[in-house]
Amino acid sequence: MAPEVLERHRERHTALVGETLAGHTDHFAIFSDGTPTGDAAATAMLQAAEADYAAVAGWFQDIVPPGLPMQVYVDPDAGGAYHFSCAGTDIHIASDPARVAGFLVAEVAEVFQAAQDAGWDCAHTNGESLSRVLAFEQHPDLAPDFTQTEQDWWAAGHRDYVNDNGADDRDQEASGCGDLFLYYLHTQLTFSWGDIVAAGGSSLGATYQTLTGYDPQQGFADFIAALQTIDQQGQLVLPASGNPFPLSV
Repeated sequence: MAPEVLERHRERHTALVGETLAGHTDHFAIFSDGTPTGDAAATAMLQAAEADYAAVAGWFQDIVPPGLPMQVYVDPDAGGAYHFSCAGTDIHIASDPARVAGFLVAEVAEVFQAAQDAGWDCAHTNGESLSRVLAFEQHPDLAPDFTQTEQDWWAAGHRDYVNDNGADDRDQEASGCGDLFLYYLHTQLTFSWGDIVAAGGSSLGATYQTLTGYDPQQGFADFIAALQTIDQQGQLVLPASGNPFPLSV
């Protein structure tokens, strides 16, 4: 699957003709297009949604975002998943029963980012990358679809998207860098996801500085130095999960 599955298409309209309620939980109303695949996707989300919501809420200190319950539509034209703003609780998810639960975690994480209002921006690298790695944390089977974005960032010269948050959420190289840096914070430097989430800022470098007290430029340099230990002819030696940490440096 292409990494573009989590791109946002905010210009589209919410209403879907022919959608019917497949079921609801405490925090979600989930709709299907009535096809066998759509019904299977809706069932998969209904089975996972509340446990995943609880995990995301825990990482965000149990804040309650406005706009609940979230309205989730199985949308065969979604291409992955999208909503209309970072705070938008009308969410469209592709008809992919094996991946819908992970896609939904990413969108829910972005809703929480907006409610937290601590600097995570789903339209830019820091927020997009956070939503991805939290989705991978809950649904590891989704992560291998995105490891190529990490390789592409490294092969292109490993630009500093940690301290420059100017790239938008469609920039896959920027998101690949962000994913790896968040793994570095979590697995190499051993900060919990809750601590990382609480340290939101204007960039991933600002989050690093809040967590460690150190210069974020040095943080990026140390991150690159760690990855250079697994460079082989311009490619990173990565596991399927995309997370190579911890590394001996």
